[in-house]
Amino acid sequence: MPERGTVSGFELLLLGIAIALAALLPSQNLQDVVIQTFLWAGLALAWNIAGGYAGLISFGHAAFFGIGAYTSTILMAHYDLTPWIGLWFGAVLSGCFAVMLTLVCARLRGPFFILSTLAASEVVRIGALNWAALTGGAEGLAILPVPGLVKMVFETKSSYAALILGYLVAVYVITKLIEGSRYGYYLLAVRDDEDAAGASGVNPLFARTAAMTLSAFLTAIGGSLFAQYFLFLDPTHVISPELSFQFALLPAIGGLGTAIGPVLGSIAITPLSEMLRSYFGGSAAGLHLAIYGFVLILVMLYFPDGIAGALQRLTQQPKSAT
Repeated sequence: MPERGTVSGFELLLLGIAIALAALLPSQNLQDVVIQTFLWAGLALAWNIAGGYAGLISFGHAAFFGIGAYTSTILMAHYDLTPWIGLWFGAVLSGCFAVMLTLVCARLRGPFFILSTLAASEVVRIGALNWAALTGGAEGLAILPVPGLVKMVFETKSSYAALILGYLVAVYVITKLIEGSRYGYYLLAVRDDEDAAGASGVNPLFARTAAMTLSAFLTAIGGSLFAQYFLFLDPTHVISPELSFQFALLPAIGGLGTAIGPVLGSIAITPLSEMLRSYFGGSAAGLHLAIYGFVLILVMLYFPDGIAGALQRLTQQPKSAT
């Protein structure tokens, strides 16, 4: 298992498997599962920078996700700006929103901070629903399915797989760099004991604001990629509490405050979710949420450190026995 700030053989093995899946996608039924597993792993990693390392448990990341998705799509639909550039505008806009949100709610802790982020996300969702002239409102906003590299619309799903895998690898590298840096230790110190960290010379407000800003920036990029893959945006889904809960759920199951944890959480949960949806269809809408809750309860009871923590203990047992 990987140590903090280093790259292990296990991580390289997962990377090799991911590249193989992206290059040689399996059957048509599993292509979406592979692509969404990559996407959700990257989004969970982005959330983990704020929630896992800085201790800013946010249920409002759907707002950053939606801002990124809508910004790049609106710029393309109304101003003919390529999404390759538009996604950066969405990321910067989400980062600015994260700075304001963190500064306003900096004094709140625990459930009060969580509720404030959830309320902020609802404000963005209501705004998207009511600003129909710009966002399409409840009818949604569609992207013309005309393939073209400039429009970031591809004929084959292997191209989407390669693009989203690149996003996942980039977010993972950023997470590893933070994890092994002095700033990463600052975040852990602020998360564990803010007063002690402040007494040691760490600025808790700056550390947390920077973490939330970077997390929102990367989440918005994932939102733009989501829009280009599904070619349709609906505020009730793209900026929904369900998405925010899933952002937090995957790192919690995989292992909070670790780089590999959100990836393992996505590998464990995303294929299960997609298979349940395809198997039961509309006859059991919401069943995947019940499965999420059941799995989360089991993990919290028996694996409080997540899948990564459980695997870490398994790999250390032979060493302790010798």
